[in-house]
Amino acid sequence: MMLIRTICPNRRPLLSMILNLHSSSYSSCAEIQAERTIRDGPRHDWTRDEIKSIYDSPLLDLLFHGAQVHRHAHNFREVQQCTLLSIKTGGCSEDCSYCPQSSRYNTGLKAQKLMNKEAVLEAAQKAKEAGSTRFCMGAAWRDTIGRKTNFNQILEYVKEIREMGMEVCCTLGMLEKQQALELKKAGLTAYNHNLDTSREYYPNIITTRSYDERLETLAYVREAGINVCSGGIIGLGEAEEDRVGLLHTLATLPAHPESVPINALVSVKGTPLEDQKPVEIWEMIRMIGTARIVMPKAMVRLSAGRVRFSMPEQTLCFLAGANSIFTGEKLLTTPNNDFDADQQMFKVLGLLPKAPSFSDDDFEAENCAKAVSSSG
Repeated sequence: MMLIRTICPNRRPLLSMILNLHSSSYSSCAEIQAERTIRDGPRHDWTRDEIKSIYDSPLLDLLFHGAQVHRHAHNFREVQQCTLLSIKTGGCSEDCSYCPQSSRYNTGLKAQKLMNKEAVLEAAQKAKEAGSTRFCMGAAWRDTIGRKTNFNQILEYVKEIREMGMEVCCTLGMLEKQQALELKKAGLTAYNHNLDTSREYYPNIITTRSYDERLETLAYVREAGINVCSGGIIGLGEAEEDRVGLLHTLATLPAHPESVPINALVSVKGTPLEDQKPVEIWEMIRMIGTARIVMPKAMVRLSAGRVRFSMPEQTLCFLAGANSIFTGEKLLTTPNNDFDADQQMFKVLGLLPKAPSFSDDDFEAENCAKAVSSSG
């Protein structure tokens, strides 16, 4: 005893160190990185190995620490309700293996022209009355080049829906820089352009548009002052490494996307992925919890495939960090959750609809209007 006192007269620091070492052996990477995120805020220098270690953490740990980050960065009971409308369906020249709107696959979906303004505005008004605060419009195009008339119509849709007091989002394929500026001037809140999967697995899913072209569109959207909405799809036949790769690309962008949709493949007969095994809820929880820890301020959206999950399963997704959903009977062309069921879920779980956000829109729109006039 005298020897111990001589070597270490103050035994408390030694005891504390031993206890800390003991407890750290039980600490998961999800816990370590979640605590760092809460302490230091968002970062953009994530390594792939760091994200993989979070993703591979014990599921209950990932769920718990994703919830901790979520509660730190957001009002944990608020959930954004969005409605997605296909304003131009089918006939797309792309070969996305999951998509029934591709003209290359026999899915029974007929190509349609752009919806007229009255029909679009009526749908937006119904969505608002049903509680949605963001209205998203999707067109089945590879890009908007050579579609000046249709693009100008969509600019009008954006302006009028924005005047309803709703956030407005579009997904129209690849954009040019000038088009992004025009959308911002019209009042667009966000632009959706998913990366779908990792750079490595991407060529197995799509060959008609490169990964870098997708990133270029995101850069144009960001430069125009429009919020970025970008996520991906799981269940495409990818490995867990590819899911980690997708999150790594998003989390190391110069600015994190404001919205990160996590989609579970809804397989459609006639597409190359029609026989894919359905995604399990545990896979969604891993993606959502990891996304929440590495991109703490993003709205993480429980998107396509939600229709397959029960209320208890969706509850786990909200607990892990999801705080945005699509409402309405369809997601472009695939089924979505029943409106009444969603309302019941909000009531049972005590969820609160998130109000629309328009911070600095007027100031940014004025600057973008000047940019458009000076560049054209």
